[in-house]
Amino acid sequence: MKNKGTVSVVITDLDNTLYDWVDVWYKSFKAMLDQLVKESGVDQETLIKEFKGIHEKHGTSEYAFSIEELPSLKARYGEADLATRFEAAIQSYRSARKEAMRPYPGTLEALETVKDKGTLLVGYTESMAFYTNSRLKKLGLDRILDYVYSPPDHGLPNGKTANEIRYYPAEYYSLRRTIARNTPKGELKPNPKILMDIVKEVGATLGETIYVGDSLMKDVLMAQRAGVRDVWAKYGLAQNREEYELLRRVTHWTLEDVEREKKLRVEEVEPLIVLENGLGDLLDEFDFAPFQDRSSGRMTLVLDVWKKTVDVQQHFNDLELRIRNYAVTILAAILGLAAYGIKEDLRIVVLGHSTSLSAAVLIAGIFPWLAFYFMDRFWYHRLLYGAVGHGSRIEDRWKTTIPEIALTDSIGKARANP
Repeated sequence: MKNKGTVSVVITDLDNTLYDWVDVWYKSFKAMLDQLVKESGVDQETLIKEFKGIHEKHGTSEYAFSIEELPSLKARYGEADLATRFEAAIQSYRSARKEAMRPYPGTLEALETVKDKGTLLVGYTESMAFYTNSRLKKLGLDRILDYVYSPPDHGLPNGKTANEIRYYPAEYYSLRRTIARNTPKGELKPNPKILMDIVKEVGATLGETIYVGDSLMKDVLMAQRAGVRDVWAKYGLAQNREEYELLRRVTHWTLEDVEREKKLRVEEVEPLIVLENGLGDLLDEFDFAPFQDRSSGRMTLVLDVWKKTVDVQQHFNDLELRIRNYAVTILAAILGLAAYGIKEDLRIVVLGHSTSLSAAVLIAGIFPWLAFYFMDRFWYHRLLYGAVGHGSRIEDRWKTTIPEIALTDSIGKARANP
């Protein structure tokens, strides 16, 4: 298999690329739908039509407050709290979702392998931020992806606030390691500008980036139009599965988009890379390299950190010189006083025993001198060594981009070759 080059940035779709979103959605929604039909007596076809209207209104097929807005239930139960009335249906949804929620086999391992290379990992999805972030945390992707881009959330019903509907503290719902950013409201795939803006915003270039996604229409075409190397996650193709038919009937997508994507063939869009078995196949297609953020803000930050590191090196170097100067001064004083004692044959009484002054001075003076030695050798010298090592790592990582920051390396070479 021919290698397609070196990559330092991977931007990946999430749904049906890292995990089987259609399966998760179908099992959870179907469990809720069946329970609603059983409890309410409203026929399934009516509920499906009403769900579609709600999903189109809010721009998502995962609207968490759909039950409260179903016209048939509102007509039957009036002002009743529908969420409480149909708690069993909501719990059916949650239980089925929890059971189905898992990454594709080998996905986490493949992403961790790429991340260990220093490659930047970015997620980009059309699913709204709250639902996206929740899945990332549950699937263990929060610790792997560097960034995730998703549309902003829908509004809350009846003027409710987030704090009113949360079961846990606010920090529970936030990503801890992945940086979450929103794409412009209403701007969706396959708009290539969004992908190009993401590349620019993370400080990357088009040439070092690949984009992975399961949709020929939304992902592959978008990447090709943006000038990014495209990878088709064919293993995530869902349009011809039975579960997709229920999604098609209740989705917020337009019928035209659904039918167009369903009919689009590989002959019409020729992907650069096709992954048949899973994301792990990606490891055979590219060489992955450390990412270097080339944005002006990043460069400024790198230079500031490097200069601070050099300042710290100088600080510890100055401290070591002072300690050594003090040690030399004390040593000279000890030897001078001992020599004077020998010359004058001076003696002192210590614990009832007469001894020469020079011996007492030498014995007493060795302790503060050793204190200076150990402080220098085992404290400040190690701190200096750590600062120099850190500076060397900065320079090694950025030597091709900013060759001027080679001070540590140059000093090291000068010491090795006097």
